[in-house]
Amino acid sequence: MKTIYFDCFAGAAGDMLVGALIDLGLDFTTLEGELAKLEISGYSISNDNVLKQGVTSRKFKVNITHEVHHHHHEQEGSHHHADHHGRSYSQIREILENAPIPEVPKRHAVAAFYRLGVVEAGIHGVEVEDIHFHEVGAIDSIIDVTGYFLGLHMLGVERVAASPLPVGSGFVQCAHGRMPVPAPATAKLLEGVPVARSDLDGEVLTPTGALLLIESAEFFGPMPEMTIARVGYGAGDKDQPGTPNVVRAFLGESEAGAEGGEPPATICVLEANIDDMSPELFPHVIEGALKAGALDAFSIPVTGKKGRPAQLLTILSPLAKQDALTRFLFRETSTLGVRRRTTGRAVAERTWLEVDLPWGRVRVKKGTFEGALTNLAPEYEDCRRLAEESGIPLKEVFEAALARAREMTGSGS
Repeated sequence: MKTIYFDCFAGAAGDMLVGALIDLGLDFTTLEGELAKLEISGYSISNDNVLKQGVTSRKFKVNITHEVHHHHHEQEGSHHHADHHGRSYSQIREILENAPIPEVPKRHAVAAFYRLGVVEAGIHGVEVEDIHFHEVGAIDSIIDVTGYFLGLHMLGVERVAASPLPVGSGFVQCAHGRMPVPAPATAKLLEGVPVARSDLDGEVLTPTGALLLIESAEFFGPMPEMTIARVGYGAGDKDQPGTPNVVRAFLGESEAGAEGGEPPATICVLEANIDDMSPELFPHVIEGALKAGALDAFSIPVTGKKGRPAQLLTILSPLAKQDALTRFLFRETSTLGVRRRTTGRAVAERTWLEVDLPWGRVRVKKGTFEGALTNLAPEYEDCRRLAEESGIPLKEVFEAALARAREMTGSGS
């Protein structure tokens, strides 16, 4: 599937992400035409090739032209209320919903502004419908957000992933006064998202940059296995000593994830030591984890501190589900900590054979690795059903199924 991986080693902002998409081959004129359908006046967009510490990259910019700064005495009832309060979430939603742009990017853009609206509303203690986007200069953020989702759509991207996000350091001046980086909205958006250690100075991750990645990325972690077709660079404004201020984007083909095709070769292992939870709850947790998308879930008896018996609960998770499954563990168990690590695994290919026995039909799972047959395993439920129906011992049904499968595959005893 067509995949983009954003390597955000110097942070991320909306304009940098759109710039990276243009550098990957997104047609600027077509993008400009689609954005014009939003019927927002008072801006123009530009895209220039710039050199960032020796790296050629693309600078996407929203230029605010003068006539947008309506003072109260001119054009009092101006079409989209572009006064100094910015726009409310409901006005932005209306602009997007009325625009004749493709449905998928439109839906994503509305969802992104809703997510940002909820965050801002929580910080300011107001309803989401009343929130005004002031800090995130309303016009640039509408153009950046819509341009980004239009860009993904126009490039035919089916899956987005990103590196853990660096947040920067120092202070930023915002409507709430001088606040440490990350600013309140960015900080709230980052709940549940892996962040990276960095010694970058200033606000290297903007609210819009965080918002776009959180709204679109399937996971934050190492680059997925993919065949890289192109690499693009999107430039930001402020340069750091020794680090070009760019987002690097890899566009390519990756195997379909756990949903179809190959089982994932890179997974996340989640672990928790539990010594104070009722044993009756474990089957519920293990079944729930599997329902929530875990590849496997199991517990191992261990001896904990002070000689206490405990259980080591382990969940094998696809990268995309690690955050949801971590939340699941905190919600459903008594643990106060979940360890996470990303690990590679070798996976045998699995296919099914069907064998006919005197008592009925049984499926046998066939494992092959690098083309060689490695395992045959009769399906337990099928064998059990036949054993119950026919009164034959289960182990005999099992052996008969295995013998028949070996004949069919020409593998010795």
